Amino acid sequence: MNYLDELIELGLTKNEAKIYLALLIIKQGSVDNISKKSGVHRRNVYDTMQRLAEKGLISRLMSQKTLVYSPVHPDKLSDLVEEKAKLLKDSLPGLSQIFDQNPTPQQSYILKGVGGLKNYINLELSENAPIYGIGSKGSWFDPRLGGFAKQAAEKWNNLNKKSHLIFDAEVKDCPDVLNAIHGEYKFLPEKYSTGSSIDICGQYVLTYSGVSVKKLDQDISIFVLKDKTLAEDYIRWFYALWDLLPNPS
Repeated sequence: MNYLDELIELGLTKNEAKIYLALLIIKQGSVDNISKKSGVHRRNVYDTMQRLAEKGLISRLMSQKTLVYSPVHPDKLSDLVEEKAKLLKDSLPGLSQIFDQNPTPQQSYILKGVGGLKNYINLELSENAPIYGIGSKGSWFDPRLGGFAKQAAEKWNNLNKKSHLIFDAEVKDCPDVLNAIHGEYKFLPEKYSTGSSIDICGQYVLTYSGVSVKKLDQDISIFVLKDKTLAEDYIRWFYALWDLLPNPS
């Protein structure tokens, strides 16, 4: 298995990941050895080795008057992740305060892809308000969301947030989706099923396309509107539709 991408995800640069993997294999080597094994040009090895040493992932030693390097056990990677998590925890309150200063009353922007949907879910978690959905499909069950969706669900439960959802008719056959709802739901008639959904949460209205039952398109687009009055009006329209629909049988 090639662990290059995983090391990059953990915060190493591409050259750092290549060199660290090379050292794990050869156990010890000079700059020339490391350059040949990793495919990183010799002139770039020196700077990269310095950064790896600062991260505590390699050690230096002299062998027959030649400077050689050896890798530190991969357990050290856990320490790096924990250090970054602590740094984020310590910095987050101040960064959030800067972000929240003079908030704009109205905004509009677009989120794209699975990563965009994660940002959208975090946005809803940040709002101290229930969620209202029209044309909902349980798209958070898409396997690409994996552990992220599970963690978001735990946060949702801890915040005791409620959902008021109008599902597409096909979701009737998805008990896992319905059992995950903390709130109330109804169903649209089958002829009104679509590939889009609307969510209203707090001061946000989110309209997204490229969704189907328990599945997201790769290029899903989420159109975000921040407008308190607009959100309140959408909730009125939600209940106009809600009151016309029968209770689920």
